[in-house]
Amino acid sequence: MAQAVTPSDKPNTALERTGVPSAQPVPEVVTVSSTTELAAEPSPEDIAAAKAKRKKAGRIALFLLLILVACFAWYPLSDRHAPFASAGAVAADVTSISARVPGPVTEVAIRDNAAVKAGDTLFTIDDTTYRMDVELAKAQLEQVLNSVSSGVAAIPAAQAKLEQAQLALVNAVDDLDRQVQLHAKGLVSPTKLAQAELAKSNAELNVQAARADLERTTTASGGADDSNPNIRTARANLEKAEFALANTRVVAPADGYVTNVTLTEGQFVGAGTGALTFINPATQMVIADFRENQLINVEPGDKATVVFEAAPGKKFSATVESIAWGINAGRTTANGLAQPTTDTRWFPPARKIPVRIALDDLSDLPANIRLGSEAGVLIEPDEGIIPAIAQALLSFNGFISGLN
Repeated sequence: MAQAVTPSDKPNTALERTGVPSAQPVPEVVTVSSTTELAAEPSPEDIAAAKAKRKKAGRIALFLLLILVACFAWYPLSDRHAPFASAGAVAADVTSISARVPGPVTEVAIRDNAAVKAGDTLFTIDDTTYRMDVELAKAQLEQVLNSVSSGVAAIPAAQAKLEQAQLALVNAVDDLDRQVQLHAKGLVSPTKLAQAELAKSNAELNVQAARADLERTTTASGGADDSNPNIRTARANLEKAEFALANTRVVAPADGYVTNVTLTEGQFVGAGTGALTFINPATQMVIADFRENQLINVEPGDKATVVFEAAPGKKFSATVESIAWGINAGRTTANGLAQPTTDTRWFPPARKIPVRIALDDLSDLPANIRLGSEAGVLIEPDEGIIPAIAQALLSFNGFISGLN
C-alpha cells in the first residue's frame, strides 16, 4: 500500500534564530509509494452459477406466463363446458295457510318454526254457529222430504181419477154409438142423440182434466229420489253447512314446517286471510342465476353438483330441471312509450337467467340447510378434462372452506 510521509512538525530553527522571515513557505515534501492491484477475473464456477440463476429466473417467468394464459383460457372454456354459479339459493313451495271460514280462534295447536305431519291440527275456529247451520240444514231437508212424500202420496189418487174419467169416456162413446144406430132406425129421437153426443164430449173433457191434474201432482212431488230439485237443493245446503263445520279445524296439507305463526286464542281471522306460512321440504330445489353465455350448452336433464355454505366440504349430486324462459328486461314506459336505457358504461353487467336445479336425494341434505341457504352450482353438460378440473377445484375449495 502507498504510505505518505508528512513534513516534520519542528520549526525551521535557523530562520527563527536570525529573525529573517521566510519569503516563501517551505514546501512540504511528500514521499508516496504505491502498488497497483489488478482486478481478478471471474472463475468458471461463478460464470456457471450466474447462468443457472438466469435460467431459473427464465423458467419462473415462463411458468407464471403459462399460469396467466391458462387463467385467461379457463374463463371461456369453463363457461362452455363447466359453468359455475356461486350465488344460488335453496327454494321450496311456500304456502300461506288461511282458514276457509271466518271466526275467532279457539286453539293454536302448533308453535312457530315447528315440524308438522300431514293432517295435524294447526289451529281451530269457534264452531258454534256452524253447528247450528248444520242442524238447520238437516231440518230443511227433512221438511222437503216430508213435502215430497205428501206429493208422492197424492199421485195414486190422481191416477185413479184419470182412470175413472177414461172409463166414463169409453161408456159415453159406446152409448153414442148405440144412439146413432137407433136414430138411424127411427127408434130414438134427435134429442136423445144430442144428449149422447154431449155426454161423450163431457167425458173427453173429464179425461183431459184428470190427466192434467195427474201431471201437476207428479211435477209438484218431483219424485222421492235425487232427481227431485227440491231434494237436491236441500241436500246441497246440508253438505255446504257440514263442509263449513269441518273447516273450522285447519290442518297441515303435507309433511313440512310452519313459520311466521302470529295467531293467538281469541283472535278473529277472516276467510282467505293468511294466518301462518307452510314450507314443504319435499319440494326443495336450488335456483341459481347463470350468465347467458354460460347456458349455451346447458339443457334440462344435465348433471350438476351443488355445494352449500352450511355444509362445507360436501358435494351433492343434482340435475338441471328447467331454465327460465325470460327475465324482466328492466325497461320502463312513459305516456305509453318505451323509455331508452341511460346506461353509459363501457362494459354493462351480464344478464343472468335463473336455472332450477333438482337435488337427486333430498334425504342427504343436512338438517341445517334451510330455505334461502346459499348454494354454489356446477353444471356438467358434457364429459371431459374441463369438467374434471372444475370438480377438482370445487373439491379443493370445499376442503379450504372446511378448514375455516
